[in-house]
Amino acid sequence: MKALYGLPKSLTKINVLTCLKEIQELTNNSKSGLNIDCGEVLNIDSAGIALLLELITPHKFSHQLKLINLSASIHELCALYQIDL
Repeated sequence: MKALYGLPKSLTKINVLTCLKEIQELTNNSKSGLNIDCGEVLNIDSAGIALLLELITPHKFSHQLKLINLSASIHELCALYQIDL
């Protein structure tokens, strides 16, 4: 069973490095991979989108990561930037 990490309500340049470090720590300790729950994200900026893109880059992490429950805020910003997560 994959571990679960819930992103905070605000995913901006202020906290993306903290989130990345926490996720890296969890993936290093998980043998089955990690689900990233994006359902609570209400406020996201380009740094937050960059983090999500980093997370889905296959060769960046030794364990499989999956983004789940993408919030409306994430969908809206991705549409603006023409990014498909």
